[in-house]
Amino acid sequence: MNDRSKETKIISKMPKFELHLHLEGAFSFEFLFSLITKYGDDSEVKNIEELHDKFIFKDFNQFIEMWYWKNKFFREYIDFEELAFNTLKELAKQNVVYAELFFSPWDFKSEVLEVGLITESIIKGVKRGESEFPIRCNLIADLVRNYGANSSLKRLDEITPFLNKGVVGIGLGGSEKEFPANLFKEVFLEAKKRGFRTTIHAGEAAGADSVWYALLDCHTERIGHGVRAIEDPMLIEYLIKRKIPLEICITSNLKTKVFDSIEKHPFKYLDEMGIIVTVNSDDPPMFGSNITDELILLNKEFGYGINDLVRFMKNSVKSAFLEENDKNFYINELDKFLHSASEG
Repeated sequence: MNDRSKETKIISKMPKFELHLHLEGAFSFEFLFSLITKYGDDSEVKNIEELHDKFIFKDFNQFIEMWYWKNKFFREYIDFEELAFNTLKELAKQNVVYAELFFSPWDFKSEVLEVGLITESIIKGVKRGESEFPIRCNLIADLVRNYGANSSLKRLDEITPFLNKGVVGIGLGGSEKEFPANLFKEVFLEAKKRGFRTTIHAGEAAGADSVWYALLDCHTERIGHGVRAIEDPMLIEYLIKRKIPLEICITSNLKTKVFDSIEKHPFKYLDEMGIIVTVNSDDPPMFGSNITDELILLNKEFGYGINDLVRFMKNSVKSAFLEENDKNFYINELDKFLHSASEG
């Protein structure tokens, strides 16, 4: 076995931690196809292979189109429970021991489905997963920019009853250019008062100004993506000084054309500058890359060895919305793993 093959094997066994993963984009194709079959009203997709083909997209707009297309197959509360359970099952197969999952019940709100009951169903699925698999999960409610800032406090009110009952934080995804984070200043400041942890998607579809809004107006703790911070040296300095973690999703950035090639991706530059970088998959089936694949990519394309990959996992642990004693426990587990890997 050559060194690269040996490292790939070690990576597969490594305890993993993921902070930027969308529940509605973490389905398995088998699970989604089971929903399509269950409701039986999409003649476009006759088998799993055809379903795979639908998720090969050209650009970000087509990605968004497919995002809403697959959402229409979640029609009953049990669908959300099963989605959460199956997601934890798939993560546990990769030795993911802790994950923070974004979810947005407002994407599914209708005359039939209520936000509160969708959330309850997801929490139920998470608890089932935690009881069956060696994994722990916390939820982050994505308020979604596209539903507007004016109604965002109402969305916060709807999710507040679940604070520390499965939900630990709020996030802000959606159309970054059309709905800059500064519009949501009020709701984020209120959320922090209530005890929510905070993270905001910024510096992905829009540039460095978007990250500044998230930091200076909303006082967010973490930045989702944040890779376009490279466009502003002052922002780089700020991120380093304030120790703001970035939730980086390399393959996602390539598939949505934030960067044209792996050679242009700034992950290594940001790491070498001293920014806290974390490794994440975003929407695994939609981008064809899970957290294990992302670590293997860092090993193969950027030359990061096992020590560095464990360091990135430690970054995730330290940046997680967890109590300090939990963080210390996971750091210790990573140290044990590194010690055993070096001996093996």
